[in-house]
Amino acid sequence: MTRTYDHIKGIEEKQFVRMITDYVYRADKQNRPFFTEFYNKEWMESILNQYCSKQPYVSYTFFGGYEGAERQRLGVTPYELSHEDFGIGALDIKVKTGLGKALSHRDYLGAILGLGIERDRIGDIIPYELGAYVIVCESMIPYIRSQLLTVGRYQKVTVEEIPLSQLTIIQPKTKEVSTTVSALRMDAVTAAAFGLSRSEAAKLIQGDKARRNGVSVSLSDLLKEGDTITLRGYGKIKLKTVNGYTKKERLHITIEKYV
Repeated sequence: MTRTYDHIKGIEEKQFVRMITDYVYRADKQNRPFFTEFYNKEWMESILNQYCSKQPYVSYTFFGGYEGAERQRLGVTPYELSHEDFGIGALDIKVKTGLGKALSHRDYLGAILGLGIERDRIGDIIPYELGAYVIVCESMIPYIRSQLLTVGRYQKVTVEEIPLSQLTIIQPKTKEVSTTVSALRMDAVTAAAFGLSRSEAAKLIQGDKARRNGVSVSLSDLLKEGDTITLRGYGKIKLKTVNGYTKKERLHITIEKYV
């Protein structure tokens, strides 16, 4: 019987579920793992939880080059995987002109995409003072090393492969904020978290500027503890705790803001 995917929202989500369904079948039949390219881990987890039931003969394993990576590869596997199985490497891009402070994540990403490399071959990009670490598929490393000569308008760079164990990752700073909301709806929590009016938050959500756990949302979606919201141009927060009602029947919540 042919499987249908009409119940799945979004073209990308449908394509992802089709791919994972195929990987599950092939991993079982061929007794070997299959790997996705790099995607947002929260997005993948949300889709797996909604549309891909757990299987007794394969498991889902994530890795993005370091603990806490935002973009990761997913392995659909009949046996336990090591990190080396994922085919992930790291590049250290150093700015030669000493102007690295002016370069952003967007500058490094644009330079690599300008080489004709697809976005899903690139994991996290971690800028530091005079350069950036870039997580990539190992197969891309020789090409990027030989072809990436500049980043930004004039910045000459050197590109070296480094072991994943040498990555120096500074964990993002966060602060906790307590506030109240009328309900755990997406628009209400977004407005409170980012200091917006309810109508401003609604406009951004309807304009597809917001993500809940990496997935597009509607205004009335109900959040739960542990959910993350990213709002383009505003940042990222996590709904840490829901602490009951106030005397005015509003919900008291604690939010973790990434600063």
